[in-house]
Amino acid sequence: MELIKKTMNVADANGWYLLQNEYRTWTEDFSDEDTGEVVPVERQEVLCGKGTLINAIMMSLLKENGIETVKVSNFPLKGNQEKGLTLWETILKVRTARGESKKTYMVTADSPAEAERYISEWHELNVEATFELTKVNKQDYNKVIKMYDTEREEYEANGNKKVKWYKCQIYVMIDDDGDSSNSSQRNILCQATGFEKAIEAIRLVLGKDEYESIYNTFKLVQEQRIEEVFIPDESVSYYSDNEL
Repeated sequence: MELIKKTMNVADANGWYLLQNEYRTWTEDFSDEDTGEVVPVERQEVLCGKGTLINAIMMSLLKENGIETVKVSNFPLKGNQEKGLTLWETILKVRTARGESKKTYMVTADSPAEAERYISEWHELNVEATFELTKVNKQDYNKVIKMYDTEREEYEANGNKKVKWYKCQIYVMIDDDGDSSNSSQRNILCQATGFEKAIEAIRLVLGKDEYESIYNTFKLVQEQRIEEVFIPDESVSYYSDNEL
């Protein structure tokens, strides 16, 4: 039989299985011992667990706790996919009237399937071509650094210049006494107008973002053939090329 997942009204969900935990929530007053101020605090506990068969008793319990709709499946599901906001390398084979080319994009998503969905929809909307997604690879970057968009647009305005992306591996040591046990390696993805500018940009950003006791040694700076990086602004460190 086919696995079916959908959202249903509780009143119609008899015989289906919950796709996720459902919670009972309530509010308790909390008194701050220092100020004496009483503030409301929201509490919650699991009411029905994932995979629970919905019957008349469960339907009544859900309704009593203000739950009107639930996500369900026709089979009880046991596994839980671990998700986390990650940068994925998506590689596409793109065919146009002028020929075939390989395009690489970085996409922030919580799973490879979500990364595939995002880049496929973006290409459908923005590129007049036939494309095939050939790879989705999880990336290990600790930081993404970009130029301010206005500066990048000015730099690329005449069409003859284009900013590039650089993968930078940095050896990081945290300790004034040089204890190597506190060392680690970080991977940084940096957008810049050139090789030397990428190094300067990383030094500038790390100087602002990191503790003064952090020492950085560049192990590798390598240009990457990346068309675009799709990542939320709050996950990016920006810099001005005019500061370099």
